[in-house]
Parts: sequence; structure tokens; C-alpha cells
Amino acid sequence: MNKKTACVTYFTDSRYDELITNVENSFLKFNGNECDFYRVDYNNREEYNQSLKYYEFAEETFLMQYIYAYEIMRRYEYEKIIILGTDTIVCSRLDEFLDDDTPILATLNYYIQESGVGWKSPTEIVTLPEGNQYLEHLNVNADVCCFNSHEALKAVIQLSIENYDHFSIQGGLNRMIHTEKFYEYKIVDSPYALSNVSYNCRSKGVPRTDMIKSGIIANCWPQNVHGFDYNWLKERNLIDGQPSPIKDWYVKDDKLFTKDHKQIKCFHFVEGIGGRPLEDFNRLINDFKTNWFNKETIKFFKENCECTIFFT
Repeated sequence: MNKKTACVTYFTDSRYDELITNVENSFLKFNGNECDFYRVDYNNREEYNQSLKYYEFAEETFLMQYIYAYEIMRRYEYEKIIILGTDTIVCSRLDEFLDDDTPILATLNYYIQESGVGWKSPTEIVTLPEGNQYLEHLNVNADVCCFNSHEALKAVIQLSIENYDHFSIQGGLNRMIHTEKFYEYKIVDSPYALSNVSYNCRSKGVPRTDMIKSGIIANCWPQNVHGFDYNWLKERNLIDGQPSPIKDWYVKDDKLFTKDHKQIKCFHFVEGIGGRPLEDFNRLINDFKTNWFNKETIKFFKENCECTIFFT
């Protein structure tokens, strides 16, 4: 029997009006017959705030997205809640979320080690089928996540509030998974080298933000702003001026795949757009629309994901 399930997303102002249509339309296209969808935004936020029972409103977008999800989960007695950021596109039924009852289902962040109050994202050595070894970073990103337990969701919120820093809810999620471990969890697309799916930003093929500009690799090599090993970058063809790995995505059997043949179940832009000045925000949005993706991918977004407002 399917669990009573909802998806929640939250955005704060009109800058996101077009972008949010990608999330809503694509999620409902693939998952709408099994899940309800809640869009909390600057138009209806006060209505939600007046009915908050467990928390008070705070001017903190990422924390509030989880608080709204928790309030909705408790108020309407949902057994499963999916949380999606406003810069995501759902490209498939989210099987790894919908068919798994593990209390916390998380997804990989960039290939990066970070640390905050009481946590440090770990690494692990993964042996590939051919015998080579691969260093995996287990940092998780809070903008694509699923909870099968309101207690687990509340615990992540509490950790984030009690140990608040610039990582916000992502710090609480990483601390829960990697330090506290009060609840069972899975990182559904980890280890990425052995995964058949991508749920967050790893499908971009670059290890950080600001590495794709006009569809071209930047800040990798020789403009190596993060100090990556040259051979590591070269093996992945992350050389400044080359087309980004996104340009090699392809469609097969009505499914979207990365160049290394992983099905993209959910794509997350993850370029820190919320914290950018308006001019920079608009420049990035235009870049997403016109330069990041090949024609086959845009066709898939429009025809399969119903992202017809953002991609015209």
C-alpha cells in the first residue's frame, strides 16, 4: 500500500516565478498520481504562517522550507514528505524516494568536503568493478530530500536551529546523517560511481558552482580556483573552454541520461542563485535557459517534464 505522500517547495519573491513552474509541472507530471504538491510562496505564506503550530516564522528560506514541510506533514497526516528546492527539475518518477521507507532519504551534494558545527562530511574509498579505487564525498544537499518520519524531520530542524550557522538546514541534515545518526538513512545516489541514477547536482559533471558559463567549462584548469589535482580534472575533461558535461546528456526510451549513462531522476542547478544580486541572478537564469543544455535535453524538459514556461 502506498504511503500518503506530499511534496513541498518554498520560495520568497517574484524572481522565482518562472523557475518554480519547472518544479511544480515536472513533479506532478511524473509523480502527481501518487503525491500531493504544496507550493508555499510570497502570495500564500501569511496563510501558512498564521496556522503554524510547532514553529514560528523566521526570515530564513532554507530553514522555513523544512518547517513548512514538517507542519504540512503533521497537519495533514502525511506519512512521507518530499522536499524540493526551487531550482530543481524532476525528470522521472522518484522511485528511490517513493518505494523506500527509510526514515531519511538524502542525495549527494557536489564532490566536496565541508564542515560545520558538530559535523564534517566524510569520504570513503569505493572499489569500482574494474578494480580501480575512487574517493567518494558523502556530503548531502538539503534541497532534494525525502522523510518517512516526522520525528526524523523534526530532529533535523532542531539540530539546524540549535547549531545554526551559514549551512542552515543543510548543516542539520549533514550533522544528523554523519554525526548524530539517530535515524536510519540512505543516500540514494551514493556512491555515485556505482549508482545508476542521479538525484541532485552530480549530473552536472563539475565539482563546484561557477564552473559552467555559457555552457562552457570555467574555473577548472588552468583557472584552478579550488586547487584540484590536474590529472583528476584532465581525466574528466574539465578543462576551461571545453563544453560542459551537461552538453553530452542524451535521451533514450523517454529517459534522460548523463554522459556516463546515469538516469537523471531529478536535476538541481545549485548555483547559489538566491544569494546573488538581481543582475547576476537574471544573468544566470538566462544562461540556464539559453546556453546550458543541448537541444535534445531542452526538448525533453519541454515535452516530457512540461517545463514550457521556463524553456520557451
